Amino acid sequence: MRFSQNQFMQLAILAVVFFSTQARADNNIQFLDKAVINRLTTSVYEVVIPKLEGENVRYAKELPFETLSYRQRNEKYHSIGTAFFINDKELLSAAHVFALEYFSLLDNFYIRDSAGKVYKVNKVKKYSSIRDMIVFDLEEYPETINPITLSEHIEIGDTVFSVGNVQGEGISFRAGQVAAFTTEAEYGMWKDIRFTSPASPGNSGGPLVDVDGRMVGLIVKKNSSENHNIAIPVEEFRKLDDKAEFFLRNVSIQLSDEQNIINRDWQQQIDLPKTVDELSSLARNSLNAFYAKLANDLSKKFDADYFPKGERFRAYLRNQQYVKNFGVLQSDADFNKWYLKNYNANTISLQKDQDFSVSKSEISSFHVVIDKPADVSLADFLDDQELIMDNILMGIPLKRTIGAEDIRIVGLGKPEKTETWQDKVGRKWISSLWFLPHIDAFVYSHCLAYPKGAICNIDLKDNDELYLGYLALVKQNYDEIAIGYEGDITDWLEYFSLGESYLPKAFSHTRLKIREGAIKLTLPGYRLQINNNDINENSNIHFHFGYSNTELLAEELLLFEVFPRKGMSSHYRVERYYSPSEFSSDKYKTIWTDVMNKSGDYSGELINNGNGFVVFRVIDSTKAQAKELNGSTIESVYVVACYHDSMSDDIKAQCDAFADGVEFDLVAMAD
Repeated sequence: MRFSQNQFMQLAILAVVFFSTQARADNNIQFLDKAVINRLTTSVYEVVIPKLEGENVRYAKELPFETLSYRQRNEKYHSIGTAFFINDKELLSAAHVFALEYFSLLDNFYIRDSAGKVYKVNKVKKYSSIRDMIVFDLEEYPETINPITLSEHIEIGDTVFSVGNVQGEGISFRAGQVAAFTTEAEYGMWKDIRFTSPASPGNSGGPLVDVDGRMVGLIVKKNSSENHNIAIPVEEFRKLDDKAEFFLRNVSIQLSDEQNIINRDWQQQIDLPKTVDELSSLARNSLNAFYAKLANDLSKKFDADYFPKGERFRAYLRNQQYVKNFGVLQSDADFNKWYLKNYNANTISLQKDQDFSVSKSEISSFHVVIDKPADVSLADFLDDQELIMDNILMGIPLKRTIGAEDIRIVGLGKPEKTETWQDKVGRKWISSLWFLPHIDAFVYSHCLAYPKGAICNIDLKDNDELYLGYLALVKQNYDEIAIGYEGDITDWLEYFSLGESYLPKAFSHTRLKIREGAIKLTLPGYRLQINNNDINENSNIHFHFGYSNTELLAEELLLFEVFPRKGMSSHYRVERYYSPSEFSSDKYKTIWTDVMNKSGDYSGELINNGNGFVVFRVIDSTKAQAKELNGSTIESVYVVACYHDSMSDDIKAQCDAFADGVEFDLVAMAD
């Protein structure tokens, strides 16, 4: 069928009329009267917090604030949400805008009017993290206040307006409709109002109002498209009482795998009214203690299988891995396989005679080994946490972005606080805290004295994590760190002079003496003298402390190495071997058999292991037996080894001389 041009035009006109009429029928959204808008401008305010600058933070150059836009340069506050008057003295907002259970440096709250004047929040009158509501008063008030009337009358299809701070650009009014009432997802205690009025970051805490400007809901959440947003109905506001109600569901901490987890609900009630500082301090201290207890309960839950009591972990101790610097104990999900994870470090030279190594790990933001500056004593370096951090920042490029430019942070000043604490294996950690106020974050260093300077874990985290059991978790997890200490003899002489305030318990009875061509060393379990013409103050010594097989949590010296010529692989070694368990690998069981029979590589003869030439000499006099924690007998023996880069006629004679120079403490062997 074909239409004439005249017929086609008639159909087109009919279609336009039909769809126009249909659009008017479907769209019943009304406009908000200007008089109502004018009234609401003295009802609804931005919630703001002052921007902060760290007075002690130092930068490589002056910050180029002039490159920022006018608004960025001149804005003195962060705009974070919305609040509105519900009577002449009190305002209502969303609790998550204030988030008083979490620590933050940005904790001075104000409301700001359309003219830019701010009014400081005073006391919290009502608070519920479940209903996401807070009621507070002010220290001083605006001249004109128009409290919003509350209304519980709302139906699907009603025109509503989201009123509030849109992305920090002041109070806006945007229209939409009530789309649905849906069961609140987290607790199922009420029906949320779903509305199509746009809601943006900053709208939280603002009123959802009807065409008469009455509040029908509190805006708390937007969806990704901003057209199916969430407000809490007025009925829930009326259920608030004079106790602050904090509640977090399914707070969890886990071990090495998601199946090894513990989770519980945290709740706390606190009498009101309270100042913001008072209420926040009580809440976050409660939450911090809750996390600490949760971590402790997690350890108890897996106590029989996990570190340090688990059968498979105790089996791992028979043949522990060795590291230089940091190693962190890891296990599979069932705690059957244990290993010491070492991290590939990036080493750079900060300046002459000062190296810096950094790596990432699961237990902290960074592992760091930093040499002290050549002109500073080790004791002075360790006593000056500001100096340590200044040197660390030479190796870790911590930056602040201003506009299009990244400016390096070169110093954090003196720490906010420093404490020294001892872990369960007897190591003395120095923990220091700094804040980065401009990003509301903290830097925490946890350092041990090290022959060359300090070995540290560095954390850079948001401030809210500081009171989520942070230090309790650090102190618990650090027992699972193994340390390999190494340095030149001059470094070790200075290190041992530090005394008990810095040295770990395992080094408490260690003594080192040197003369040209020889060193004398007293260690836990044995004493030795090494005569070698290549030995001098630059010779390198490496100790690795593992975990004791006979004590629950104690360090034990498992490996000692001395490298007479710095930078060369030729060295002498004293190593303790333990009898395998039923879970030990076949390879290790074979090694133990060879050690006990002085066969294979352990025959005492010179062998070529593919990387050089080595002699292993089993010291029969050190064979000993001891009792494990479960009462079973464990055997041990020391093996002396000599490694050489190249073949020479006197390798075996040198190794025999070295072995003969080691004097073992047989009483300590039995202990």
